[in-house]
Amino acid sequence: MDPRRVKVRILGEEYTILSETGEDYIYSLAEDVDRKLRELGAGMPGASRQKLAILAALNFADELNQAKEIKSETTPSASPGTGEIEEKTRKLITMLEEGIIGDL
Repeated sequence: MDPRRVKVRILGEEYTILSETGEDYIYSLAEDVDRKLRELGAGMPGASRQKLAILAALNFADELNQAKEIKSETTPSASPGTGEIEEKTRKLITMLEEGIIGDL
């Protein structure tokens, strides 16, 4: 599948994401990121976008690790879906990093 460009808005700014996954999935990720950044921003009104992005990434990483722990407790061996979740998380972190670099 060829990568396609998907335009999303996060904190009012437009980002173009190259993705081989479906557009709906990218929109969903962007909505999750936007929601998390807005939640963090409401609690820390003076925080920079970079700080908010790092805190959001840490929150998402924590959620991933908790999901992995739950999965490993319920399933003795890793399932094929685990690699897919890790890859999608790496893509999300890359999106965040590219957004941060773009703001610097």
